[in-house]
Amino acid sequence: MTVLENSIRINAPPEKVWSVLASLGTLDQYDPGIKKSEVVSVPREGLGSARRCDLTPGGWFKEKVVVFQPHELLTFELFECTLPVRRLKHSYTLTREGDATLVRQRMEYELKFGPIGKLMDAIMVRKKWDAGIKGFFAGLKHYVETGRRPSATV
Repeated sequence: MTVLENSIRINAPPEKVWSVLASLGTLDQYDPGIKKSEVVSVPREGLGSARRCDLTPGGWFKEKVVVFQPHELLTFELFECTLPVRRLKHSYTLTREGDATLVRQRMEYELKFGPIGKLMDAIMVRKKWDAGIKGFFAGLKHYVETGRRPSATV
């Protein structure tokens, strides 16, 4: 199992950051790696809700909310995808820091294909996904702080 951890400080209270992260259908508004996101479940939000995300340049995944602690912790688990993934779970922990919020992300995943998957992870997947998370965080910060979609250079 590979673990990636990243964090970012966003100049907004946890409630505002939470409202963006917990709104499943808006991921495409701030994540440059997502072409389209849509809610595919009833309930549409909270524990058990799910979304489908189409990736840029191609592929897709579906994930569901498995932990939902408002303004504190949100965890997603992939349940269907075109990626070479056996398991993937990612969590967001929000901590108030004065007028700002520290957002920590922890992603745990295991690729398919046994030893070949481990080699793929070491050579390229880990670096690519870590860069994708950094792009996600830059977009999230811009979107929460300004209310506008990030440009391609954010």
